[in-house]
Amino acid sequence: MTPLIAPTRAGLSDPAPLLRWLEADPVSLDIGSIDPIEMWGLVAIAAQARRDGEGPLRVRLESQSGSCQFARAVGFEGVIEVPGRVSTPPSERGRTVKLARIQRQAPTEPASDEISRLLVPEPALEDTRRTLYYVLNELLRNVVQHSHDPLGGIVGAQLNRGGRNSAQPMVQVAVADAGIGIPASLQGRHKALTDPKEALARSLWPHVSSAFDEGETGSSQNAGMGLFFIAEMTKLVGGRLVVATRGSVLNLEGDANFEDPHGRMTLDASVGYPGTLVTFEMPAEAEQDYDGMIETIRQRAKERTPRRAIHKWLSFEAPPVGTFKFIVRHTQVEDAGRAQAFAEEQLLPRLLKREALVLDFAGVATCTQSYVHALLYEALRLAWARKTPIYILNAQPAVRSTLELLENYALGG
Repeated sequence: MTPLIAPTRAGLSDPAPLLRWLEADPVSLDIGSIDPIEMWGLVAIAAQARRDGEGPLRVRLESQSGSCQFARAVGFEGVIEVPGRVSTPPSERGRTVKLARIQRQAPTEPASDEISRLLVPEPALEDTRRTLYYVLNELLRNVVQHSHDPLGGIVGAQLNRGGRNSAQPMVQVAVADAGIGIPASLQGRHKALTDPKEALARSLWPHVSSAFDEGETGSSQNAGMGLFFIAEMTKLVGGRLVVATRGSVLNLEGDANFEDPHGRMTLDASVGYPGTLVTFEMPAEAEQDYDGMIETIRQRAKERTPRRAIHKWLSFEAPPVGTFKFIVRHTQVEDAGRAQAFAEEQLLPRLLKREALVLDFAGVATCTQSYVHALLYEALRLAWARKTPIYILNAQPAVRSTLELLENYALGG
């Protein structure tokens, strides 16, 4: 059988040639043979070329081609070396975030915050930055929680102004691992998902996860909402989402004119990726309404979430005088691990005693679903069981929408 020849180009508008070549388990590659190459392509290759992995892809960067210069500039050699041996060059504020490794069990929020601020530093584009932070955090959490890749993952990001993006600059972020893939991850809990194409499609549904059984709406550590939120964001910002995994590739395009709320989605079972690769693109300079987008996604998720509880235990009204109050956070970066520990140490013991609580979200502009899930999923279920309210103060619209969505599914199943 004649081995596949590496593609000569690697653009997100046609990712199949590079993905098909990587799927064929190649042994070597001259990056200079692929020109141009986008950030997602370097991320996809790097996840297979790490030299501390088993049977890595050997990559050469010897030529002075544009693609080799780009790969060297974004620290490709650093991330494929054994961690700690080669330092990665600094990122370029407002242009490129260098390739980086995401270790398993590492907190994802600091990296997501740093990357989003490096790539979108302008205060006028704060809603774009908040969207980017949300997407990055959910993608990195997927690597940490579900990939089963002992080496973790690779992340990179770039603002593209040339080539196919010359008319409309786009922010592109990509995350890849060499793990078991989405179908195998889901099948442990969803036995009927034996078709990789169907499994990939279902991974974009709300409350589909390898962390809990079908029909449930969450576990204490996972809500199964990450890819659903990212897919809905793709539609609402007129972006593009490509998810490639073992056995299938999904391509979702939002309507750039914002006339079609569902976007266009295609699934291709003729090609895949040896692990999981997710690439998200969004317009870099278009006006966005982050709060409105989160509320829209909340409504879409609510319509698709079973609802069996009729009482609400989150109250946005003024609490009784003397109710114990906690300040959630001010400017600190989200830390889902600490949030869960705080809930276990501070919130749950008081709710067990039927003591009403106040959580003050003053100064919190953005909360990801992962963060509020870690903080309040078990607390809400205990509040329902003990018939004890949890009062919420100073929740901005996007934060309130996120909290209300959490209550809907935490008490729904």
